[in-house]
Amino acid sequence: MAEDIQVKPFLDYPDLVALMRKRGMVIRNPKRAERKIAQVGYYRLSGYYHSSRRYYSDDNGNKILTSEFQQGTSFDELFKLYLLDKQLRVEFTNALERIEIYLRTIIAHELGRIDPQAHLKPKNFTKDAFKAGAVIYYEDVIKRYNKLIADSKEECIAHHQNTGRPIPLWVGCETWDFGMISKFYSILNGKNKQRICDRIGVTGKDSQDIVENWLINLNGIRNRCAHHARLFNRPNIRGLKTPRIGYFNTLQLDLHAKNKLYGVIAVVWFLLKQIGTNSQWIRRVADIVDTLPSLSGIWHHSMGFEKDSTAFPRRKFPESIHLEEKIPVLPSHEVTKQAFDEFIASLEQLDELNEDQKQFLSHLPAALEDAYITMDDKVK
Repeated sequence: MAEDIQVKPFLDYPDLVALMRKRGMVIRNPKRAERKIAQVGYYRLSGYYHSSRRYYSDDNGNKILTSEFQQGTSFDELFKLYLLDKQLRVEFTNALERIEIYLRTIIAHELGRIDPQAHLKPKNFTKDAFKAGAVIYYEDVIKRYNKLIADSKEECIAHHQNTGRPIPLWVGCETWDFGMISKFYSILNGKNKQRICDRIGVTGKDSQDIVENWLINLNGIRNRCAHHARLFNRPNIRGLKTPRIGYFNTLQLDLHAKNKLYGVIAVVWFLLKQIGTNSQWIRRVADIVDTLPSLSGIWHHSMGFEKDSTAFPRRKFPESIHLEEKIPVLPSHEVTKQAFDEFIASLEQLDELNEDQKQFLSHLPAALEDAYITMDDKVK
């Protein structure tokens, strides 16, 4: 009979910090480390230092992790990584909100032009959704749709319910979440799927499957963000598919990129540009990625970027490049002090000047000289 595996003993914050130091983590301020562990949890942080642990290879070449940290692993850098991940989640949450609203609006509009209650007409959906063994049943999707309507507190829904008026799809979609969008799209017939693809600019072979793949992945990312889960180096729900169109042809995402966050960044930015041209999301994300701390076992490659990259690939995303503030370069100062003084003296002798104006002019040479020196320092 196998022995019962004992649960790990409870450790208080000072003991947890002591354990991390014993295993080789550099902790310059133990009290700060205690506070941070109290704020976010020891095992939540462990997901961020997982790649910084020492390892060895067994006889079969398998990588075996130990509980010891690689040399130089710093708690300060670890917590910077945690904050970077938090910033990424904030940016993705904001982007996915726009995309979610955009997609459900398009789906409801394109089907609504066919029939205000197109969701109740089986002909608008693939025949596979009505067969036994279907991955997603039409009736299950409609049941969820009706439950979302029943549970909704939206005034637009209540208005239709109170007046007994049937709820058109463009009103009912206000209750949808990303999961509902993904499932609803997946059971549409090919013609209706293509209407959606055309609206969001995904064209060419396999466009319908590509959009379905995107919805599944984006829904997974959305759920990670909503539950505050680690984001930066985790694999995608499914390997991303990309269309053979200019934007993605330029990026040339490899398999590693499509399985990691970099691929999702590319897809999200593509969709945001379909929504509006003034977004600076990609610049903010690039700025966050470029703050990746120096932590053993953590590289840009962990997020899906090229193996030897040390920064976000801004050259592939022109909108991520900061346009440096152009400081005007002043022409060389060729006016002699004697000529300048003579110019001020000639102004002071004008009959139209009152005493206040003359007093102002008397201070002008020094003021201009100070201003010139200040600008000269900026230019240098």
